[in-house]
Amino acid sequence: MVAEDNLDHQRVIAEVVRRLGHEVVVTGDGRAALKAIAEHHPALVVADVDMPHLDGFELCHAIRHDPEIAGTPVVLITAYLLPGDPRLAATGALAVIGKPFGVPQLTESLRTHLGTAPPPDEPKPIGTPSAVHLAAFDALLDCLDAGVAACEPSGRMVLANRKMHEYIGREVGDVPIGDATHRFVLLHADGSPLRTHELALSRALAGENVDQAELLAHDDAGRPRWFAVNARPVRDESGEITGAVAAMHDVTAQHRNRQYQHCENEVLKVIADHPQAADATDRILAAIGVTLGWPYLRLWLVDDVTDLLRPAGVYADPHSRPLPVPVSMSRGDGLAGACWQRADVIWVPDLHAADSPVLSNISAGSEFRAAGAVPVRSGDRVVGVMTFFAYDRQEPDPALGVLLTGLAGLIGAFLEQRRSEVLALHLAAATDEYIALVGHELRTPLTSIGAYVDLIAESNDDVTLGEVRELLDVVQRNNSRLRDLVEKLLDLASLESGHAQLTVEPVDLTELIGEAVDAAEAEAAARGITVRAELTGDLTVPGDRLRLRQMTDALLSNAIKFSRPDSTVAVSLGDEHGESAILTVADNGAGVAPAEQPRLFRRLYRGGNARHTGIPGAGLGLALCRVVVERHHGSITLASHESTGTTVTVRLPRAVVAP
Repeated sequence: MVAEDNLDHQRVIAEVVRRLGHEVVVTGDGRAALKAIAEHHPALVVADVDMPHLDGFELCHAIRHDPEIAGTPVVLITAYLLPGDPRLAATGALAVIGKPFGVPQLTESLRTHLGTAPPPDEPKPIGTPSAVHLAAFDALLDCLDAGVAACEPSGRMVLANRKMHEYIGREVGDVPIGDATHRFVLLHADGSPLRTHELALSRALAGENVDQAELLAHDDAGRPRWFAVNARPVRDESGEITGAVAAMHDVTAQHRNRQYQHCENEVLKVIADHPQAADATDRILAAIGVTLGWPYLRLWLVDDVTDLLRPAGVYADPHSRPLPVPVSMSRGDGLAGACWQRADVIWVPDLHAADSPVLSNISAGSEFRAAGAVPVRSGDRVVGVMTFFAYDRQEPDPALGVLLTGLAGLIGAFLEQRRSEVLALHLAAATDEYIALVGHELRTPLTSIGAYVDLIAESNDDVTLGEVRELLDVVQRNNSRLRDLVEKLLDLASLESGHAQLTVEPVDLTELIGEAVDAAEAEAAARGITVRAELTGDLTVPGDRLRLRQMTDALLSNAIKFSRPDSTVAVSLGDEHGESAILTVADNGAGVAPAEQPRLFRRLYRGGNARHTGIPGAGLGLALCRVVVERHHGSITLASHESTGTTVTVRLPRAVVAP
């Protein structure tokens, strides 16, 4: 038999075999070759290494592991590898012929090997079956690692060994094949329904030799298992079909390996094709869910402000019922929190078991049967958790655990890379801008100081101090401005570098903000501005009282400076789910242009509304606020509209955050 997908080479090899006096069967791919070998039992197989469906390596492997054809000799032909390659030797082939080859060389090689495997003789009967023989036959069937079954032409089962009962169900021997697909929920490998006439035994009863038919079934525990089924018709001496037999081989491990490799490839494809997409994490979760057959996945990321997990991405099959999503999860809380705490993969085979870590309000009424979670790492640090839910029971699977850990690592590296790229762009822009701003803020007072000193120096010797006092006042004012700017820059740099230590203690934020509001009322009243405060009672956070007061004073000063006369500055303090304190300061000023808003927290940057209207300041207030908040593991954001004013929001954790 010749297995070669190149038609020119196929014709040459077949003609050489015919000239040697042998009949030849020709196939164009490995899968067809395997079927032809089982049907014709050729004396020799000449196969190309590089073929579709099954290549030469896979064909040799399939031959050696099928007891019916394991002795079939094979000669491999290859342009893919050199004949001495150890991978060729591992196939067990009689010989390897390299391409290009000549007809004389091919003829001599095939003449050497043809006839080395004469057709097997028909087995001779070993006697009349007896009770002992039948018992031995039953014992032999139960020793097999394959499921074996036989049926009559009517479809009634007459034989099913122990493995078949284990694979399909305990009642498999009592159910005719016409009812089997519904009774045992037999499916195609992709999960689509399998009809009765598509069953391997049904096809064999119709006269077909069936090889490697794929089948999906579920065991008694509800776990999916994939099988490869071979089936043959049984004929009497006249050729009439008197029944059919089938053998099932569990190929779940091979199916899972292909599935896991496909999953990894799809995730890598998303990362390569959509690195900058806003929904890249959702696309990654979708790739995992679709390839592994999981209807629901969610990504949780650690919030550095509150040290809590917060939802950051989701994939949900359109046909699945949505799950309730908590606002956050702490360490040890629920499935995601437990995974975060253990920093290891968690398997939940039964979602509704008493020891399930899944929150009761999520598992109650859920259609899902199993779940799991895997930590997402960035280096040695756990930065998030990926949870998944499945309709089928999911036992701990070491190979799947390795895959999920690797995928979670890819997600962590992907998120860290995106964050680094964004920070690098911001840093480059901020550095250039900072150098320009420092030059501007230093040159302005230095120019005034230098120019007025020159005027004083050029004055006549008989000029009195009183006559130059106005000039000296300008020098003094700019000198004070310059000294104040340098001191603030040094203080800010010390805070950012961590050299300035915080004195952390419980701080009554309600009291502190109330005092700051009282202190700002005089400045506000001078411009007819009202400061209205709505403060929650007894709201305590861990922090440095002096620095938090410094931050609050700066926010209030900015709001008053930029508010229109006779307007209102609104200050509110509230609690967010017992996890964070939320401070907002809102004014009714001119607002800030959208293009300028991202730069307002940089040192020395002042918006156009300040630079062009003569509002005093050095552009360090919001930069100081940002650093103080960050040192307290909080966050600060700004929302502004040029017609309604600006609102600054500060979030501070209520609990001490580990460094």
